[in-house]
Amino acid sequence: GTRRGYLVLATSLWGFLVIYSLFWTFGAPGTPPATGPQNLPGQELDAYEPVWRPFARDSNLANSPDYEVVKSFPEGFAKTPEAAGLAPNVDGVAGGDEVFNFFSGSPALQTPPVEPTWTVDPESVRYAEAANGRPVIGVTMRQTYQVGTPADNAPRDAKPPLTVGGAKAANDGGNVAPQGAQVGDIVPDGDSYTAFAFFDSGSPLFPSLVVFAIVLLLFVLHALLLARDERRERRELADERRDAEREREQVGAVAVGARGRQR
Repeated sequence: GTRRGYLVLATSLWGFLVIYSLFWTFGAPGTPPATGPQNLPGQELDAYEPVWRPFARDSNLANSPDYEVVKSFPEGFAKTPEAAGLAPNVDGVAGGDEVFNFFSGSPALQTPPVEPTWTVDPESVRYAEAANGRPVIGVTMRQTYQVGTPADNAPRDAKPPLTVGGAKAANDGGNVAPQGAQVGDIVPDGDSYTAFAFFDSGSPLFPSLVVFAIVLLLFVLHALLLARDERRERRELADERRDAEREREQVGAVAVGARGRQR
């Protein structure tokens, strides 16, 4: 009937999804793990992804015992992950980009301390290990030379000069880039800002595990309902056979009695 058809179809579907979710959760030859859902409904897309978490030197996080190493920066930091006792694949460059993006334009900051025209000084990236074992980086962001506007006393046909942060050139040329400088070059004596980030390894498997658990539960539930429906059908068939056998016995007894009376 309709119920049996639904239970067979649903059990087959959820069984297939159990196998499918096993692959996207735990991986397979040629398939990496955690390739399923990356977040749960209502969460950000990278809620469980590995990510660098930026923070300032004067933040509450920097004052916690786990990250007090930043208070002595650059002391306690090393130039390479290996020298800091970290895994060699710790990507400080990506972490520096995350720090810059946060402190130059995060909506969480009322007044960003870093201008969008600044850049991360690649020579400034330093590594350390927090008290809780997480990798920590220190990053210094600096002003750069950008295309500015000519000074008031410049000739009318003067080309736009490179100035600190793209500002208007001073009449004395004090903020103009030296000969040979290019757009984006770091200003040697310009403003700078140092911030930090710790690496949160996240839990990429968690959303896939949640889906796997839900699918497995639905498969088990429908399999049990299907088994119960089959047992009920077998009982009904057995009852029908017993009733039919009893009816045949009664008919036979009546026939024997009738023949006896005829004699």
